[in-house]
Amino acid sequence: MVHSLAHAPTPAWHRIHAVRHKRAWLIMTGVVVIAAILIALGFFGMVTWGVLGSAIFHTTYRLVLAYFIALALGVTIALLVGWSPLGDYFFPVFDVLQNLPSFALIPLFIYFLGYTNQMIIFFAVSSIVWPILFAVLTAIKSAHNDLNDAATIFGARGWKRIPFYLTPLSYPAILTGSIVGIAIGWESVIGAEIITDIAGFGAFIKGADVTGISQGAIAGMIAILVIVFVVNRLVWAPLLAESAKRYAE
Repeated sequence: MVHSLAHAPTPAWHRIHAVRHKRAWLIMTGVVVIAAILIALGFFGMVTWGVLGSAIFHTTYRLVLAYFIALALGVTIALLVGWSPLGDYFFPVFDVLQNLPSFALIPLFIYFLGYTNQMIIFFAVSSIVWPILFAVLTAIKSAHNDLNDAATIFGARGWKRIPFYLTPLSYPAILTGSIVGIAIGWESVIGAEIITDIAGFGAFIKGADVTGISQGAIAGMIAILVIVFVVNRLVWAPLLAESAKRYAE
């Protein structure tokens, strides 16, 4: 229904997208080449690669799990609230909650969940969920009246409205909210690991000895940068391009 109103991106859009794509790959290639040269020169001689790899794995695992929990929560709440009259009342409540300093709440998470893996995951969920929730709510609230009317005419009434109209309508917003949420999630997971000293990249940086901390931090940041780039290029960029083609108005 929403798809039928879309039109393909213009040639200018394709040219800009191609230039940005090539520029991003060029920058990342430069980063990888510089990292390879530093490794060859022995700059990372103090780094314990096995320990670093395990730390990055734990951090990435927590982030991925927290993202999918936040995605399910954010999208579900937004779809249930956004199409009902209660949405206008919940919006300011959500706005207040999302403006609470996240790290000021970490003692609360520690009190209920302790210094555990689950605590870090749910703490990250509390940060990731808001960009997704607000992106979907905004998409629903800003939908054109003609789209709403068309959905009603074609039978998307009651609970059918959620899967057949609101979900496809919110797809681009889910993508953009996810990208922002995961960016915040990296900060939340690593910050929580530093505070709690639970195994992960944050704890790796905190626990590294004085002689190796700069090398470990640099090596870890390069590794995480590569992970973020690969995910952005191979996952988010294709999904955003598909979204632009199918749902642009």
